[in-house]
Amino acid sequence: MAIKLVVLDLDGTLTDSNKKLPAANREALLRLEEKGVRVALASGRPTYGIKLLAEELKLSKYNGYIMAYNGGFVIDCATGQTISRNILPRDIFGQLKKASNELNAAIITYDDQRDTILTETQGNKWIEHEAWLNNQMNLEVVSDIDEAAPEALPKCLMVGEPEHIAQIEPIMKERFSQLSIYRSSPFFLEIVPLGVDKAKSIDNLRQQIGIEISEIAAFGDGYNDISMVEYAGIGVAMANGCDEIKKIADFVSLTNDENGVAYAIEKLNM
Repeated sequence: MAIKLVVLDLDGTLTDSNKKLPAANREALLRLEEKGVRVALASGRPTYGIKLLAEELKLSKYNGYIMAYNGGFVIDCATGQTISRNILPRDIFGQLKKASNELNAAIITYDDQRDTILTETQGNKWIEHEAWLNNQMNLEVVSDIDEAAPEALPKCLMVGEPEHIAQIEPIMKERFSQLSIYRSSPFFLEIVPLGVDKAKSIDNLRQQIGIEISEIAAFGDGYNDISMVEYAGIGVAMANGCDEIKKIADFVSLTNDENGVAYAIEKLNM
């Protein structure tokens, strides 16, 4: 069955190590779009951090989608409308802040309306890396992040050295079992509403647009991509991906620095 929707993770998958979109990947996806295949960009990034790539791929012209915050926000690029939104319970943020202090890990959140990252921590290399990842997104240091955080809270991120984040992940999962908590990279611990993951967001989207699971291809490299790569009719892992995702993928492509997306599209005759 022909593929009708291609869903792509960004960092480590669609973009290279410099966070740029390789020309070969762009051209391969534009060819698919010209044939009527829809493209969705699914990332833990905030909306602002995905917009430039959406423009490069002409998603507004070809009826594509942005799936920000690991699928918590889904935006129809043709209309600019948010077609689904799943936010954190606002009253839990104070508890998350307290836990981050106890566990010695910096915490950030996002004001999606102002395209701003909020933090109480100045000069943290991981927080600055997050801002850089998201097209040099505005970074605002506040005295009280709980007071500054918006009512519509998309997600939080705890950051730190990889060994430390690995240690606190099970502690946070046990303490906040009403939320979804997982590492999106060795130094980022995602905190999102329970049930928010890329596969569930794709399933909701495909029901809205009326396609079958077998008509979906998903590309990823990280822990937070496993669910969608396993879910899709064709699941593609990057050669640079974690071992877990390569084990469940239907096809393991080249690395993100070797135009792995374009390579898989060609080899799988999409």
